Amino acid sequence: MIDSGATSCFIHPLLVETYRLPAYQHQIPKKLRVIDGREIDSGQITHFTRFKCTIGSHTEELECHISNIGNHQLVLGMSWLKKHNPQISWEKHTLVFNSSYCSNNCLSIPTVLELKALEEIPLPYQEFAKVFSEEESSKLPPHRPYDIAIELLPDAKPRHGPIYSLGPREDAELKETIEKQLKAGLIRPSKSPMASPILFVKKKNGKLRMCVDYRRLNSMTKKNVYPLPLPQNLIEKLQGAKIFSKFDLRAGYNLVRIKEGDEWKTAFKTKYGLFEYLVMPFGLTNAPAAFQDMMNNIFRDLLDVYVIIYLDNILVFSLNIKDHKVHVREVLKRLQDNNLFCNIEKCHFHVKKIDYLGFIISEFGIEVDQSKVTDAMNWSIPKNVKNIQEFLGFVNFYRRFIPNFGNMARPLYNLLKKDSQWKWEHAEQQSFDDLKKCLTSAPLLLQPDTTRQFYVECDASDYATGAILSQRNPEGKLAPVAYLSKSLSPAEKNYDIFDKELLAVIRAFKEWRHLLEGSELPVQVLTDHKNLEYFSTSQSLNKRQI
Repeated sequence: MIDSGATSCFIHPLLVETYRLPAYQHQIPKKLRVIDGREIDSGQITHFTRFKCTIGSHTEELECHISNIGNHQLVLGMSWLKKHNPQISWEKHTLVFNSSYCSNNCLSIPTVLELKALEEIPLPYQEFAKVFSEEESSKLPPHRPYDIAIELLPDAKPRHGPIYSLGPREDAELKETIEKQLKAGLIRPSKSPMASPILFVKKKNGKLRMCVDYRRLNSMTKKNVYPLPLPQNLIEKLQGAKIFSKFDLRAGYNLVRIKEGDEWKTAFKTKYGLFEYLVMPFGLTNAPAAFQDMMNNIFRDLLDVYVIIYLDNILVFSLNIKDHKVHVREVLKRLQDNNLFCNIEKCHFHVKKIDYLGFIISEFGIEVDQSKVTDAMNWSIPKNVKNIQEFLGFVNFYRRFIPNFGNMARPLYNLLKKDSQWKWEHAEQQSFDDLKKCLTSAPLLLQPDTTRQFYVECDASDYATGAILSQRNPEGKLAPVAYLSKSLSPAEKNYDIFDKELLAVIRAFKEWRHLLEGSELPVQVLTDHKNLEYFSTSQSLNKRQI
């Protein structure tokens, strides 16, 4: 805390103990007084400490009195303010160190300290304040082995697109964005023979984001097939975790450089001229693959141990707080060492419940993120096939939470069939409403635990097969881990009932093979055994059954 009402600098004894700072004894104990001169109960100050203090890139030797200063860990008082005379911006929450004293005595160039970010960083991690610096994140990153190359196909020819018309608000945002990115060195004027148009999309907070329409460039770019992890597979690595921290990289793609010599391919045209990127912009076909490759390489030995990563979303998970602090420090150290920066407003430390990739995760299991479900509840009635595809794409992401999904969604999937005539009648409306309702009342799913027994319950109807993967919860009751429901093809609908029941079992084992094969205990299958008795009594099996 910076306090102009304090005459000197003070540090809490706990901080001294945590960082094992040296304690020196005052020759004459100092008394603590309040503004009217009265002595306070904290008593006399008998010791002080000296240590190197780094605020952003501003480093100095700091001397502080050791005293119990309540909820604050460090107080920088008037003696420090007079010495440094920083410029304070209350609007931007920044300090600028540009006094002659700083230039001559501090160990690095004047810099900006973001006060708001520092306040939100837990004490054990404040040495990594640089990781959360907006000022640092806006600088041009260095070239690294992870630079993205844009390799064109052999027959590719440079092409350029039109300039899209913009409204007054978009024009103002365009000018501001270009000036800001030019100043930061993220873009530069270009003479490229190819150029892509720009457009704007609205962010969740209502602000506009400039995007480049790279469809022409992407169509002539050799594709990088580096895979992205499946969100559900990532979540399954959290079994047993009780405490979480989440880090969201600030403008993550902009932390990766374009490979030297390929910058001209990213050129974009505006009313203010032609520019090209020096950092990886949004919209490049290979951007997700290149970014995931970089993150996996930086954190390779930590992945699935206590870290999972999907693009710029990092989740640290641990069994207890002691281990968690060690884990978080290692993650922050690697981010700092690799010049990767986080948005403090989207980061969370030491929580027992966290939203990640559309799910709410805790030690008790996985839930649907209700903030996402709100979008589904407000979904307008589909008017065409494209609307149906968009809706089903959304609910399909959460299908493991929805029992009997295949049967429930069948009327909507029928509309997607080739040569199917568009109709929206009672069955389609009922399917649409039921799916939305199921999302709002989706159950808590247990985290799969391969050290405990799995139960697979299967069933089949005339139109679909279904299954429930379960384990026993702490109370000893069976609770769902996941639901599975798939429609039957026209040929499968003609199967005998015992074939459909067996198909349900086969589908369940295929879907959850990665969990069931790794189980330490035998898997119990719960199904309509009367139908499956056929296979133990029949003297001849057909080719499908064999």
